Amino acid sequence: MAERKASESSVCAEAIMPLIAERLAAGYTVQNLNFQGQSMLPMLRQEKDFVEIKKLPGRLKKYDLPVYRNSHGKYVMHRVVGVRDSDYICLGDNTYHYERVAPEQMVAVVCSFTRNGRRISVENPWYRAYCRIWHVAFPVRYLLKRIEWKIRKTVKAIIE
Repeated sequence: MAERKASESSVCAEAIMPLIAERLAAGYTVQNLNFQGQSMLPMLRQEKDFVEIKKLPGRLKKYDLPVYRNSHGKYVMHRVVGVRDSDYICLGDNTYHYERVAPEQMVAVVCSFTRNGRRISVENPWYRAYCRIWHVAFPVRYLLKRIEWKIRKTVKAIIE
């Protein structure tokens, strides 16, 4: 399979979502989607990894990775870390703020991703273990990030 750069074929999500929604509604999966941003690091890397999405299976479960439209109208892919009766709690792997998402905002769910040319299903036991460990480690990661922010702020104040 020839390697391709994401920038060679990237399209704005808002422009292509109607076509994607049509394909998903017809029961197809949509493969080789690229994404922008750092919010899912270290699992997904911008312009290097690709995702495959499918139609929502109904009610999502904890650790599912949906694509949804946030309150600002942007398409976002963050992990479900909490399921409530009326909404979901989502969090990016590299973010520190939870987001409440209504079921109506959900568009699709990731069923696999490609990293270094290798397809990894979200049903893979190693992937599922990663999701659990990464989420359980959130308090420690948050504390370390706060320390980093304070150090940067202190260094910046000293330099100025």
